[in-house]
Amino acid sequence: MFVKKRNFLLIVLLLLLVLLVGCGQETKENSASETYSFTDSAGRTVEIPKQIDRIAPSGGLAQMALFAIAPDKLVGVSGQWKDTVLPYVGDQYRDLPILGQFYGMKNFNKEAVLSVNPQVIIDVGEKKATIVEDMDQIQASLGIPVIFIEARLDNTDEAYRTLGKILGREAEGNALADYCQATYTRSKELAAKIQNKPSLLYLGGAQGNMAVARGSFHAQIVDLLADNVAVTTEPTEGSMSQVSMEQILAWNPEVLVIAAETEADFSALPWRELRAVQSQRVLRVPSKPYDWMGRPPSVNRFMGLSWLAARLYPEESGINLHEEMKMYYRLFYHYELDDVECAALLAGDRVLP
Repeated sequence: MFVKKRNFLLIVLLLLLVLLVGCGQETKENSASETYSFTDSAGRTVEIPKQIDRIAPSGGLAQMALFAIAPDKLVGVSGQWKDTVLPYVGDQYRDLPILGQFYGMKNFNKEAVLSVNPQVIIDVGEKKATIVEDMDQIQASLGIPVIFIEARLDNTDEAYRTLGKILGREAEGNALADYCQATYTRSKELAAKIQNKPSLLYLGGAQGNMAVARGSFHAQIVDLLADNVAVTTEPTEGSMSQVSMEQILAWNPEVLVIAAETEADFSALPWRELRAVQSQRVLRVPSKPYDWMGRPPSVNRFMGLSWLAARLYPEESGINLHEEMKMYYRLFYHYELDDVECAALLAGDRVLP
């Protein structure tokens, strides 16, 4: 009799357990299928899931921003990880499918995106003139919600607070937002108290003949912290304009900032005629895992803000670059830097002597 009662109780308990598991699974599925109306930064109202676990980035800029807040939710990446990036990427993210990108190379692979079944595609970055049409077109062609979150230097904090809410990562979003807000505010206040900002030219390209044009999305750091002399007509490549050596000599900046790929010999003529070269104020932008000054112009620019401020105004800024780097890499790349790594990342950022 006792055995029968015990067996009966075990059967009842098992049935209850099955019911509880089933209810939990049903609740999870219902939560994942429930949607709400979200108005993105382009003013578009889009139905998105209340619970988002699978995200496809629109390209490299979005990928960098999303990797900081929810790397585990990414179902793919915009392109093959570069060798300079791999040391800062966890093993679990190195083999994610390649999806391509909306802009830049414009190689967005719709079949690849559909195969990884994202719940939403997120674009983060510059608000282009065609943003509404671009987002609507991708959404219509894939049948997947597509949203745009604007992220300029002065509102990336708002972008992260928004992302935190829609991705269920409010603590992470607020931490990133607080960092971006504090970094931008410090830079803005520093710029306001510097009465005579140095004239500065930011050049890229192997030959150093591509100038980052004043007023462009890529130039926001330079425009804030210095007197950007690169006043050009329409950029010929993204936010950069091809310029002649004669034009560079005419601008004759006090500070020259060059991209990692620039291989010009600044000890030779005509480069050594520049004031920046003569006063040994030539800076090379650190570029691991991404160019700090914004190529591409995503959240990497906040490291660039601190770096350029520290190099232009070491006393006025009071920035400890090693400590700033450790905090930034921890927040945005989930990577713990030590002082040896910090020194290696900064090695060569002063080109002369």
